Amino acid sequence: MSAAGRTLQRIEEVILAFATLLIAVLTIVNVVCRTFFGFSLAVAQEVSQFCIIIVCFVGLSYAASKGRHIRMTAIYDSLPLTVRKLFMIGISACTSLLMFALAWYAVLYVRTVYELGGVYPALRVPFYVIYTVAPIGLCLAGVQYALATLKNVTSDDIYLSFEKKDEYEQPVTQEI
Repeated sequence: MSAAGRTLQRIEEVILAFATLLIAVLTIVNVVCRTFFGFSLAVAQEVSQFCIIIVCFVGLSYAASKGRHIRMTAIYDSLPLTVRKLFMIGISACTSLLMFALAWYAVLYVRTVYELGGVYPALRVPFYVIYTVAPIGLCLAGVQYALATLKNVTSDDIYLSFEKKDEYEQPVTQEI
């Protein structure tokens, strides 16, 4: 993996870890405040929403880079190796194109939200600022799937992502 790829992956890991921890902390603090002090933090819900959006779209790219996405393999696993490779190239290429198309529609959506001018009530943050994460995450996922396609075209092996080979762990068996 290149230095840029490692750096991007590390940034994604930090963002995902921070956002997940922040959701947990805010939820716990809000429950404590509501239970023991009789009030709720107005910002807790909004910041948690921001973090969920971030985890969703940054996590999409991160999962794609690790080859840790959901796969329906019942038919795929029964195919011969050469056909599986062709399937993986087609699946990765189509998924990449789909991610880029969704990123484009997300940009159009963010632009519409910007034009409407709404803001979150507690923090006064414009909606479009938070929603900008969606096209960025979708675009990064598109890049990851494009890299997987490239790796499958240029390699003899089958890859789920640019670095992760399509292989199964051997089941652990014990002798009796």
